[in-house]
Amino acid sequence: MFEKMMGYANHLGLFSEEIDPTGRQLGKFPQACTHLALIDATLTLDKALDTR
Repeated sequence: MFEKMMGYANHLGLFSEEIDPTGRQLGKFPQACTHLALIDATLTLDKALDTR
């Protein structure tokens, strides 16, 4: 799921506020809250994989 989400970034690696079912970016761009959530998910996933 994480890799799929990363595939929705634009050519600069940025995300908008929302992504529609086809993968098109909608809403405000770039969106800081989306990027902060992605950073948090990355750190959480990294920690979970390290403890395995």
